[in-house]
Amino acid sequence: MRAPASPQARFLLRGSGLFIVLLAVWWWLLLSPMLAGLRLSTRAVLWLAPGGGSASGVTVQPNGDWLLRIPLPGFLARQDAVQRAYGRAPGAPPVNVRSFRLTIGERIPTFFTLGFPLFWALVLAAPRSRQLWRVLALGTGALALLAQLSLLFYAAFSIETNLHLATSVTGSTIWSALEYLNVNVVPYLAPVLLAAWLHTELRAQIFSWSAEPEPAPVVQEEKARRGKYRARK
Repeated sequence: MRAPASPQARFLLRGSGLFIVLLAVWWWLLLSPMLAGLRLSTRAVLWLAPGGGSASGVTVQPNGDWLLRIPLPGFLARQDAVQRAYGRAPGAPPVNVRSFRLTIGERIPTFFTLGFPLFWALVLAAPRSRQLWRVLALGTGALALLAQLSLLFYAAFSIETNLHLATSVTGSTIWSALEYLNVNVVPYLAPVLLAAWLHTELRAQIFSWSAEPEPAPVVQEEKARRGKYRARK
């Protein structure tokens, strides 16, 4: 089978093959330690949050779901919507609310790590670079931070949905739009943008694909034809 001459086609073939291989490696070998690291970092962030400490934590249930104990700051715990959600009767003294228990399926944190094999495949399929390992390290670190932020935002959106903290239609619409981007756009777009930003050769190749070809030097051909015509006279 003849190899495609187009650089775009060669890049897509290499990237597709590498993505399939790296996806299998991610699923069978890397997913468990990645989720363990994400749990540890989430536990640390919740512990450092205002009102954290003993009121925070992350545990794995027997079915694989994650149980997050998310500390609620005092100003948030005293809101009427939160007090009603925790059973405060009208006219009764405030309820002491320290944390919110949120159960999320294991597929949610797993989904936020899906960008790693995509980023690795794009970088490895790109033209060779002397800074390959630096690009891989920086991009992997950035995706790890993004996975943490995405999980925290998902938790914040779930709290808002359960406690109905948004008091206006506009606020609810903004929350929903941000969560849509968080789940349906960022995990796919971020690896591509990171690869193009960090990998100089890949970025140059992308811009060269979009460049228009130079026009052919027709002027010289016209001069040659005029000279040949005069010779016939």
